Amino acid sequence: MKKLLMTMLAGMMMLGAAAQGGKFTVKGTFEGFTDSIKFAIVDISTFNLVAEEEFAVTGDMLERTFDLKDAAMLYVLFTDNTNISAPAIPGETVEFYRDANNVTHLRGTQFYKDYEIAEQSVEEPMMALHNFPGECESLIMMGLPREKVEKEYEERMPVLTKNFADAVMNYVKAHPDQDASAALIALLEDDTESIEAAAALLTDRARGSMAANLYKGLLAAAQKEREEDARMEGLAGSPAPDFTLNDINGKPLALSSLRGKWVVIDFWGSWCKWCIKGIPDMKEYYAKYSNKLEILGVDCNDTVEKWKAAVAEYELPWKHVYWDKNDKNSDNPLELYVVRGFPTKVIIDPEGKIAKIIVGEDPAFYEFLDEVLK
Repeated sequence: MKKLLMTMLAGMMMLGAAAQGGKFTVKGTFEGFTDSIKFAIVDISTFNLVAEEEFAVTGDMLERTFDLKDAAMLYVLFTDNTNISAPAIPGETVEFYRDANNVTHLRGTQFYKDYEIAEQSVEEPMMALHNFPGECESLIMMGLPREKVEKEYEERMPVLTKNFADAVMNYVKAHPDQDASAALIALLEDDTESIEAAAALLTDRARGSMAANLYKGLLAAAQKEREEDARMEGLAGSPAPDFTLNDINGKPLALSSLRGKWVVIDFWGSWCKWCIKGIPDMKEYYAKYSNKLEILGVDCNDTVEKWKAAVAEYELPWKHVYWDKNDKNSDNPLELYVVRGFPTKVIIDPEGKIAKIIVGEDPAFYEFLDEVLK
C-alpha cells in the first residue's frame, strides 16, 4: 500500500448510482508504533472533511465505525508525516496492518483485497507521476535554470500522465466487473477524459456500485468547475452584483454605496497565508491611490473575533465587512462572484462594472491598478 504526503488540509451531483450509505468500519494494527494517529475521511471531489478521529496507538487492534452517506477516501495520518489511504465505502470493512518496517498491508472485505491488487498494479507509474513535480522543484532549488526544468516538465508530464492512465485502463479492462476497478478510476483525479474512457469499460453493475461514486464525484466537480469558469468569464464587463454585509462596527454596508471610485473587493481571511503576505503591498497601493481607490475587505471563514483581531493586528486602513457562512439569510458574495480561492480580488470601475477578477496573490493585480489609476 502506497504512502502519500497529503496536500489537503484549504451537493455532489451523483450520476445514476443506486447504492445507499451505511456503516464503514476501519481496523488497524500498527506494530512498533506508539504515537497518536488520526483517521480522516475526506470527500475527494470537494476536499471537505467528512469525519475524523485522533487517538493513541496501543499494541491492540484499533477499530472504529463511521456512518457514511457516500463513498469517500480514508487517510490514516501518522506523526512522522506519512499516511496510508484507501477508499471509504459504506457497508465495507477495511483493515490496515503496518509492520515494524513501516510496510503497510491492506486487508478486510473482498473489495479491499481486490483494491490492494489493483493499486499495486498501477503503483509504479502513479508514483512516477506524483513525484515528478517535486523532483522538478528540487532541481530548481539545486540551481538548474528554471527555463530548462520547465521545458523538461512540459515534455515529460504528458508522457507520465498517459502512462498512469494506460495502467489504470489496462486493469479496468481486465477486471470490468470489480468494484475495485471503479474505485481505482478515481486515482486519475482531474484527468476527466481518461476517467470517462475508463468508466466506459466497466460493466453496468460496477458503474452502479457505491465505489463508482468516487469517480462520479470527480466528474461532477469538473463539470461544476467548467460552469463556474463560464460564469466568472461572463462577469467581466457586467454590473457588479450588489450585496450588503455588516461592517467592523456592526452597521450594514452596501457595495453600491462605494460607487464613484475604483473599488477592490478583497475576499480574504486571517487563516490565509497568501492574503496576509499581500497586506504590505495592498497597504502601499491603498495609500498611493487613496483619492481614486476604495478597498472593501470581505472576511471569509473566520470567527468575528479572529476577523476583528486581524484587522487590528495588521492595521488595515480600508473598509471591512464580515460574511457569516452560517447565516443563511445574509447575502453570499462568494456565490455572486464565483469565489473559489483566496485571496480573490475583484476590481470594479467607478460606474460599478467589473473590470477584472484576479485569484491569488498575483503581481498582475498591482500592474492593472497602475494601468487604470496612474
